[in-house]
Amino acid sequence: MNTPLAWHTEFAKVIACTKCTAHTCRDLLRDCNENVPQPGYVGPAYSGTRVLLVGQNPGTRKLARESLDRTYAAALRVLRDEPTPQRYAELSAILREFIPHWPVTNNYFPLNECGLMLDDIAYCNIIRCRTIGDRKPNQELARRCVSEHFVNWLRWLAPRVVIFIGKWAWEHGHVAVADAGIPCSYMNRQRSLSSIDRSVNRAEVIALVRRFRD
Repeated sequence: MNTPLAWHTEFAKVIACTKCTAHTCRDLLRDCNENVPQPGYVGPAYSGTRVLLVGQNPGTRKLARESLDRTYAAALRVLRDEPTPQRYAELSAILREFIPHWPVTNNYFPLNECGLMLDDIAYCNIIRCRTIGDRKPNQELARRCVSEHFVNWLRWLAPRVVIFIGKWAWEHGHVAVADAGIPCSYMNRQRSLSSIDRSVNRAEVIALVRRFRD
């Protein structure tokens, strides 16, 4: 894995990113407090599996997870202002507690069926910022975030396989992944998909991950 100079500096760089603003990207939900960019997560055992999950963009705060979300947002701001290994370790510990409450690890991706634990994966979103009302990010926002962050993370993480969570993420990220020569697929979350087609898609993703994780 081609790691960056230090993950704590890269995470802080993403959190402090100001490439996009509400003036340039209409639907962006961005401020300096509760809605800062979210870098992602790199599990401590990722280098042994190199399975990267990629979502669309962070969802807005949900009432059921409000306390954990506030703790997470506070840790992001601290790391942004104090980019040290200690602050990065604190954020990682919070993420390991918080991510199991995210749909991506229990509804959207078959983590256990792939023989993986949270420590084994890395996760990031195509867009690192929230959007107002969880709207789909626009094309300009996607273009900027892919060129500014996603392509760099692909190089540093050097995944063996990439699984996109949803077709939107795949549509906006698969070219960069293909250019890097990395196998990829996506979890099809279209509501119109039949239960049979969902099962087929799920089985195909599991088979791909198991093929490349070891």
